[in-house]
Amino acid sequence: MSELINTNSNHTAIRWKLLASVSALALTANVVSMAKAEESDHPQVWIELGGQLEHLSGQPSALTPSFFALASPSDVQLMTNTQRPSQWSIGGEGKVSITPEGTDWVFSAAIRYGRSNKSQHAHRQSPFVSVEKYLLPFIPRTTKPLNRAIFSDAVVDSKESHAVLDFMAGKDVGLGMFGAKGTSVFSAGVRFAQFISKANTSLYARPVLETNIRTPIPGKYRAAHPFYQTYTAVLHAERSTHAIGPSLSWEASKPIAGNGADSELTIDWGVNAAVLFGRQRVDINHQTTSNDYYLTFGTNYIAHHSTRSMNRKQSRSVVIPNVGGFAGFSLKFQNAKVSMGYRADFFFNAVDNGFDLRHGANEGSYGPFASISMSLP
Repeated sequence: MSELINTNSNHTAIRWKLLASVSALALTANVVSMAKAEESDHPQVWIELGGQLEHLSGQPSALTPSFFALASPSDVQLMTNTQRPSQWSIGGEGKVSITPEGTDWVFSAAIRYGRSNKSQHAHRQSPFVSVEKYLLPFIPRTTKPLNRAIFSDAVVDSKESHAVLDFMAGKDVGLGMFGAKGTSVFSAGVRFAQFISKANTSLYARPVLETNIRTPIPGKYRAAHPFYQTYTAVLHAERSTHAIGPSLSWEASKPIAGNGADSELTIDWGVNAAVLFGRQRVDINHQTTSNDYYLTFGTNYIAHHSTRSMNRKQSRSVVIPNVGGFAGFSLKFQNAKVSMGYRADFFFNAVDNGFDLRHGANEGSYGPFASISMSLP
C-alpha cells in the first residue's frame, strides 16, 4: 500500500511541477505583453506544426529462455528477430512562440510526441515424421504417422511512445560576425520527458523430437517409443520513465538567399542540454514451461513437467542527462515559414531494459523533420 501511495505522490508532484511551469510561462508572457501594449501592437505570436520520422535506439533486448540452447540456429533467429521492437517511430510536434513587439525576448511552449507499434506472428516447422510401431523378429516393420514435427512459433505485440515538453524563455542576442540579419536565441526553461513501452510475447517451440528410442521386451519384441519436448515462454513487460528538470538551448538562423521583405532562405541550427530528475518503473512477468512426452503403445503422456517464473516490479529515482541538436533550412515569408532538417536527442540512463535484473539504457531518437509556421496578428 505504501508503494502505491508513493507512486501516486510522484505522479502528483510531476503534474504540479508541470502546471507550475506552464503557469509561470503564461504569466511572464502576459506581463511582458501588457507592459508593451501601450507602446506597440499586440505581441507577435507564431504557431508551428510539424512531424518527424525518428530512428529509435535503446530498445529492450529479446527474451532468451533456456530452451534456446536446444533449438537450431534458424529457430533461435526466428524467435529472437520477431521480438525486436520497431526501430522507427512517427510523430508530430507543435510549438507556440510569443515575441513581444519592441523586445528581443522569446517565450515558447513546445511539445514533441512519437510512437511505434509492432504486431507480428512468425512460424517455422519441419515436415511431419513417421515412426516404427513394433519391431517383431519375423514380421516386417510397421510404421505409423506421428503427426508431430520440430517447430518454432513467436507471437509479439509491442508498443512504444515518447513525449518531450519544453517551456522556455529566451533572448535574441544576434549573430554578430555572421551578419546583422542573423538571429541567435539563448533560452532557459523547463523540460519534461516521458518514455513508455509495453510488450506481450509468446514463444512456442518443439526443439527436440526423437523417433528411434526403442525399449526391449524380453522374448517378444522391441517397441519404438518416440520422445519429444515442448516449451512455452510468455512475457508481459511494462516500462515507464517520467522526468522533469532545467533546460538550456541555443537556436540560430542565418539568411543565405532572398530578401527579408518578401521571402528568404535561411540555414538553421541549434543545440540543447538538460538534466532531468524523475522515476523509472518496471512491471515484468515472464514464465517458461516445459513438457516431456513419450509415445507408448499409441498413448501420449507427460513424463516431466516444469515451470520457471519471474516477477519484478520496481520503482527507483533517476537522474537523466540530455543533449541534442538540429540542423536544417527554412523558407521564410512575411507571415509564414516552412522548415525541414535533421534532429537528434539523447537521454542517458533513461530506461530500464532489464528482465530479471535492472539494466539502465540510453534512449535516443534521430531523424528528419518538417514543419510549417504561421504568425498571428
